[in-house]
Amino acid sequence: MSNQPIAIAAGGMVIGVLLAVAISGSRVDTKISNALERAEGATSSAVTDATEAMAAQLAELEARLSDGAAAASEEAEARIAALEESFGAQLAALSETAAAQAGEFEAALAELAAAAVAPAAAPEVETQMPSLNAMGVGETAVFAEGAVRAFVSSFDAAANSAKLSVNGEMVTLDAGASTTVSLESGDCAVSVVGVSDAGVEVGSDCSMSEMSAADVPPAPEEGYTPGSVALLSDGALRVFVSSLAQDGSSARIAVNGIDTQVVDSGASIEVAAGDQTCNVTVTGVGNGMVGLEGACN
Repeated sequence: MSNQPIAIAAGGMVIGVLLAVAISGSRVDTKISNALERAEGATSSAVTDATEAMAAQLAELEARLSDGAAAASEEAEARIAALEESFGAQLAALSETAAAQAGEFEAALAELAAAAVAPAAAPEVETQMPSLNAMGVGETAVFAEGAVRAFVSSFDAAANSAKLSVNGEMVTLDAGASTTVSLESGDCAVSVVGVSDAGVEVGSDCSMSEMSAADVPPAPEEGYTPGSVALLSDGALRVFVSSLAQDGSSARIAVNGIDTQVVDSGASIEVAAGDQTCNVTVTGVGNGMVGLEGACN
């Protein structure tokens, strides 16, 4: 029996097996390829979904941050406005307090100026006319035994001026200004010494022109110069010398305060010092000094 048929049959079987394996391998490759494609598609879809979800979350976070920043900005602006308002109110209160303290300080300085002794190389002597106390509208100042009459027509304390009818002639004078009046004994002057809410202080030297030398007390050998303070009656009276009349007829003084008044030479004024009644006398004016005496009871 020949072996050739067996060899042919075996060869056929080998070829069949190889063909089956080849066919089977081709199908496996196709399955693997399809599986890979499906896996890649799923992965791509998952990545896309994750990316979109992350983008949405980022957008939401940005929106929240934006809203929070706007709210924080509004809150900060509100707090700043409140702080500015509070600071402004505090500044206004401090300004009012400072103004009040400044007024009190000025008043205290004025009192100190009246009580202090002001040293001077040479005493200042100003020409001072005898004057009457403040007069209101409708009142008349009379000088030179009636030869000079100054009628107060009106006055303006804010403008520091007054309108007077002097012997029938209407004149408007600022404080410190004067008008000339002609008398038989010569010319003299009527002046507005000061203007306040209380009225007009009118002064004149017309009465001086008729005074004789014998009527004026002699100049003191010892006295007080303008700017000095005299302590009289064991210190109960503090007399500040403001100014002296050039002709020695009077002195302007302030007693226990800062309000000044003109006192003729040889005349006295009555003042209160606590529970005491006191008198201050101008004994004489001259040589740049004024003589002063005081007594209390």
